Amino acid sequence: MLIKSAFNAALFSKFPTKRNSKLGTAILWAVLVSLLPGCGDLFEPTIREICEEQSELCLDLSLDARCRFERADIIRQRYYHQNSEDDAYKYPLLLHFEEYLECVEEVQHIEHVKRKGKEATRLKGVITARNEIKRLSRETKTSLDPYLSYYHWTRYNDEQAFHRLERFVASDRVSDPELLVSVASAQIKSDQARAMATLYRALGLYTDSDDIDVGIYHSLASIGMDSENYRLAYVWYGVAEEFDDSLPDIQRKQLGQSFNLPVEILDRVVEDIVSALNSNTFNAEKLMLNKL
Repeated sequence: MLIKSAFNAALFSKFPTKRNSKLGTAILWAVLVSLLPGCGDLFEPTIREICEEQSELCLDLSLDARCRFERADIIRQRYYHQNSEDDAYKYPLLLHFEEYLECVEEVQHIEHVKRKGKEATRLKGVITARNEIKRLSRETKTSLDPYLSYYHWTRYNDEQAFHRLERFVASDRVSDPELLVSVASAQIKSDQARAMATLYRALGLYTDSDDIDVGIYHSLASIGMDSENYRLAYVWYGVAEEFDDSLPDIQRKQLGQSFNLPVEILDRVVEDIVSALNSNTFNAEKLMLNKL
């Protein structure tokens, strides 16, 4: 629809005439091409071109055909962020190096009967990946970037990094629900009320209910069980069942019977939550989940 609208707008606009008509045609095609999905990739340099022009971005990596996709991710990340002044790009670069290291370590010891020299280039890739992960980790140890804080917390159990991440989460600047879910996974061990609030915030950020891990619903149900809030547990078990047909309803029904819960009312709450999740309008306050 977007392409069609752009085409119609261009088609019925006042094109330059005579000597400028070629320019008008060129502009039209440029607009159309820019709107086609993936067309921007046509103008990106290839990995071969990058390495020919800036060999320093490539020479410290293994050069054989193995792990070429992981190597390409590193090279492009290096290429596009040569002049970056912030640390944000270093998080995906660290992940790319981890994936690359895993790959080259896996194939490093494969014996090559005809071309044994490839062992050397793979060893070079292993050394580079390890050194770069160490270097980038040192450079970003105190970074305020939330993803780098997450990296240092999960990779090195850095408590200071986790506190920085928590402060970022408390600032209401988070737009990534997965980041909130990660924080909640730590909070749930020491402060279940905070973990529940964080998970509620995460659920409000998802734009597609299919992307939500059913484990979130189970975590909320577990919080209900641990705090002896069986109405809360009943509701979130019910939500989990709605998104996973393989889950039996026995536990939820037994919960309702054992504690004489107002199941008809709670079932309506389940329906309201499921509807909100499916319509991307989940808001724990509006759903009055604090009343459970």
